[in-house]
Amino acid sequence: SGAPQRAGSVVQVVSVTKSDTFTTTSATFVDVTGLTASITPSSTSNTILVLVSVNGSQDVAVNRVSLKLLRDATEIANGDAASNHIRAIGGFYAGDADIPSPTVSVNYLDSPASVASLTYKIQVAIIAGGGTAFINRTDNDTDDTGHPRTASTITLMEIKG
Repeated sequence: SGAPQRAGSVVQVVSVTKSDTFTTTSATFVDVTGLTASITPSSTSNTILVLVSVNGSQDVAVNRVSLKLLRDATEIANGDAASNHIRAIGGFYAGDADIPSPTVSVNYLDSPASVASLTYKIQVAIIAGGGTAFINRTDNDTDDTGHPRTASTITLMEIKG
């Protein structure tokens, strides 16, 4: 066995990449299929560095889309509550149906104080207007080189406390 790990060292890494597409017309938050990662911390004093990158779009000029990050059933990394504002990690609002929205990226240091298995996942909802939300594709998903297909990821790094 090697030397003991120092505080701040990486204990384990779990990473999930979603390369296929996902669509929804839901006005309530739903899980993005395949954008879920689980980790079991080895100590309650360790933290989990959550790295998220989500690509997608929405029906241009029809709606706006928001994303949430959850640890099990608990929302994390949201903005503060303020009146009627939705709490989220970001969202999609592309101005052009042929171009993806800017990537939603999150770097969040979570302190779950747990040694049970933890599941981190992304949820998406249409928060204004109707239509469809898209993950890993543009609104106009024309079959040519001008309409990219992208990938989204969740990476979990257990950090020694």
